[in-house]
Amino acid sequence: MMFTTKTEYGLKAMSILAGNKSRKPMSLAQIAKDGHISQSYLEQIFSKLKANDLVKSEKGTEGGYVLARAATKINIFEIVEALEGPLAVFYCMAQEQGKMICSAKSCLTRKVWDELQKNIIKTLRKFKLSDLI
Repeated sequence: MMFTTKTEYGLKAMSILAGNKSRKPMSLAQIAKDGHISQSYLEQIFSKLKANDLVKSEKGTEGGYVLARAATKINIFEIVEALEGPLAVFYCMAQEQGKMICSAKSCLTRKVWDELQKNIIKTLRKFKLSDLI
């Protein structure tokens, strides 16, 4: 399992918003500049973050993006899942409608993958966006 640059840049951009002392909306151009991220790629990332209620956009000349909730109320798992989709450390651990795809009760390695996935999710939920700034 490997996270993509969506997660890397998404976490960086969310950290920039969280560290914005003025709390005024920030333009994507400013976030892109501050984070050394392509603005067009950032547009794709922010589309997903907005769809998952992690950021809000404000229109107008002073518009831009702000966090949808306080940085202390957003955990890293939410950001990763918004950008990467459902987390699965192994193909059989993927879920459809809340149930794992694999139903093999005789799977010899399932305990390992299940434990690993639970611990990764637990760790990502433990850390808040505020921990990154």
